[in-house]
Amino acid sequence: MIRAYCVDTITIRRITRGAWSEPSASSIAVKGYVDWKTKLVRNIKGEQVVAMATVYLIYDGLLTHEDRLVIDGIDHGIINIVVGKDFSKNHYEAYIQ
Repeated sequence: MIRAYCVDTITIRRITRGAWSEPSASSIAVKGYVDWKTKLVRNIKGEQVVAMATVYLIYDGLLTHEDRLVIDGIDHGIINIVVGKDFSKNHYEAYIQ
């Protein structure tokens, strides 16, 4: 059902560390929907922060808090990740700053 609303192109920028802690970045383009509404959510530390938007995306891999979401050329950090409440395993709701 959510696939019908995924009209925005979102780039997931994944930064990995090598054996010598050298960062290397890889980018993956996925389809999603960005809902530009502020919302009060909790981050990893349990603090309440204001999220600028909720991003609904379909991604077959594992989305982590270290990943960055690039929307319209602007790099956003992920505050909180919620697995979608439908029957697909690859639906994520990410709150961004």
